[in-house]
Amino acid sequence: MYLKTGIPKLDELLDGGIARNKSILFYSSPGVENLPFAYQLLLNRLEQGDHVIYMVNNKKPESVRYMIKNIGWDVSEFEKKDKFAFLDVYSGLLGEKSKEKFSVSDTANIDKIQEELINALRQYKNKNTIVIFDSLSNLLDICGTPEDIIACLHECMPDIKRFNATPIFLFTAWAYDKKTLDKIRTSFDCIIDLKAIERKIILRNYFNVSKASWLRKLRRKDIPFKISRPGGVRVYIPKILVTGPFNAGKTSFIHSASTSAVSVDRLGTTVALDHGHVDFKGFSVDLWGTPGQKRFDPILEQLGSESLGVIVLVDSTSPEGFERARAMFELTKTQGLPSIVAANKSSLKGAMKPVEIRKIMKLPKDIPIIPVSAENPKKAMKNHPCKLKQKDVENILSGLFEMVI
Repeated sequence: MYLKTGIPKLDELLDGGIARNKSILFYSSPGVENLPFAYQLLLNRLEQGDHVIYMVNNKKPESVRYMIKNIGWDVSEFEKKDKFAFLDVYSGLLGEKSKEKFSVSDTANIDKIQEELINALRQYKNKNTIVIFDSLSNLLDICGTPEDIIACLHECMPDIKRFNATPIFLFTAWAYDKKTLDKIRTSFDCIIDLKAIERKIILRNYFNVSKASWLRKLRRKDIPFKISRPGGVRVYIPKILVTGPFNAGKTSFIHSASTSAVSVDRLGTTVALDHGHVDFKGFSVDLWGTPGQKRFDPILEQLGSESLGVIVLVDSTSPEGFERARAMFELTKTQGLPSIVAANKSSLKGAMKPVEIRKIMKLPKDIPIIPVSAENPKKAMKNHPCKLKQKDVENILSGLFEMVI
C-alpha cells in the first residue's frame, strides 16, 4: 500500500507514494530545507486517517507547532483526538520538564530514546502510524559515535515496522566523513535527495528520488522546488513566457491563470509586461507576457532568456496573425523549449481548427495546440482582458508543466 505524501510530483516519482512500513530518508544538502517536506507529509497522512509520532531533538515541540502554522496548517485538532503526539527529546537538554505525551529527559541516551519510542508505538499499535525523526543529524552529533547510531537504526527498524509504523528521517549532510554518509544511505529503503544545483549561474533547490527499494525502476528527475509560506512544498518553475501578437489574448490568459496578476503600463492593448503567479496542482509558477507590438521586437530575446517553457497565444479567427506569432516565437530564441500554442477565441464563428492552425504555422507535431475560449464571449470588451474558461486554462497549464518537468 502506498502512502501519498501530499507533494504530487514526489508521489508521481514514487509511483503513487511511499510504501507503508518502508524506511524513508530526506537527505538534504546544507542550506536546503527539509522540514516543510515532513510537515506536508504528516498533515496529509493525518488527514487520511493515519497517526503520527513526531520525535524532535533539536528544538522545542512548541517551535514545531509554530513552524507548521507558519506554512498554513494546524495540528492542534489532531492532538486533541490523540492522532498526533510529540516524542520530546529536547526539553531535557534545557533542564526543563516536558509537557508532551512522550518524552526523554536524558537526551543523549540512545537506549532511553529507543525505549520511549517503542512505548509510544505500543500505544498506537496497528493504527497506521508515521514516525518523523527530526533529526537524524542531531542523533549522530549528540548520542554517540556515528557507528553506534547506525547500529541502533538497524536494530530498531524491525521494531518500528512490527508496530505497523513507517519511519521518516530528516538528515542534513553536514561535514561527516564519506564512510559515514555512505553507511547512512545504505541503511534506508528510500532516499529523497534535496539539493541545491547551479544552472546558468542561478542556484536553485531540487528534489529527486535516488533510492526506493519497492520500485523496479526509478524515474531519475531533478524537480525544482520552493517553500511557500503559507502553502508548503511547491514544484517551482520560475519563468514561463507567454507570447503572441497583440489582441491574441495574452493578458486574458495570464489574468485567468494567475492567483495574482499585474499588467504594467496598460493603455488599450498592453504596451509593456504582464506578470502573473500561478499556484496549481502543487506547482508554483511565474508567467511573463511579452508585448505584441513590433516596436518591442528588439527586447524579445532578452524577455525569453531563462524561460523554461513557452505559451504562444494566437487568435483562431485571425489567420493573418499566425505568421506574426511564429516570428515572435523565433525572436524570443525559445524554440526547443517545451511549448504549447493556445488557440484563443476558438468558440467564435470563423475560428480555425488546430489542424488548420498547425498547417499554416508549420508547427511540428510535438507542439500541442489547445483551443481556448472565453467564459462569456458576449461580455468580452475590446482591449480589455476577459475571463477564459477555467478548464481550457488548466489544460494548457497541465500540459506545459508536465513537459517542463
